[in-house]
Amino acid sequence: MSIFDLVIRPLANRRVTTTYPAETRIPDRGRRGTPILLPDRCRDERECAAACPVSAIQVVDAGAPARRWTIDYGVCIFCAACIDACPSGAMVASDRFELATRHRQDAIAAFDIGASPHD
Repeated sequence: MSIFDLVIRPLANRRVTTTYPAETRIPDRGRRGTPILLPDRCRDERECAAACPVSAIQVVDAGAPARRWTIDYGVCIFCAACIDACPSGAMVASDRFELATRHRQDAIAAFDIGASPHD
């Protein structure tokens, strides 16, 4: 490989970056956005939390009969294992792709659900 191939040729090619955020591109339909929980569909089965390979989903008792579910997008690898594991279809992929935040806590989404049908 010559110096031409390493330095000059890339300069001759056209630009491949965008002027984000002035110019945004919506990903194609084959891509998944952030997983979210639909509290009205959730039956508190917790199979989605168990399926998460990085433990990004946590369930905390918020006082009977309520539960607080959190999804940490800073940890989530967007594998969709939680979506596939949810038997009630309460875990779905959103169309949200932009996850930049100024504070770590802003990367955690919280969802409150009511009483479990299994209590």
